[in-house]
Amino acid sequence: MQTNWKKTMLAVLPLTGLLVAAPAVFAHDENQEHRAQHQDLNDEHREQHQDLNAVHEEAHTQRMTRRQHRRLHRELKREHEAGHEDLNAEHRAEHYDLQR
Repeated sequence: MQTNWKKTMLAVLPLTGLLVAAPAVFAHDENQEHRAQHQDLNDEHREQHQDLNAVHEEAHTQRMTRRQHRRLHRELKREHEAGHEDLNAEHRAEHYDLQR
């Protein structure tokens, strides 16, 4: 009887280890993917700011009236806000994909 118990335990233990370890491994992969997605969004966000700053600096090399200057800043602000909205939508979509 004790021999059957040992055989059963030897058969069950590796399977139990696999069942316990597998979710942790998959969760680790998902966390790495999630961090990578956030890093990509941060990189894209930084690039958008750099582009807007470059446009802003270039515009200031040209002569403009106060009205043109205010218009420039309003347009840059709209572009900035639109960029944030796009990144936030992309962020929400990536979280939705991770939950599925």
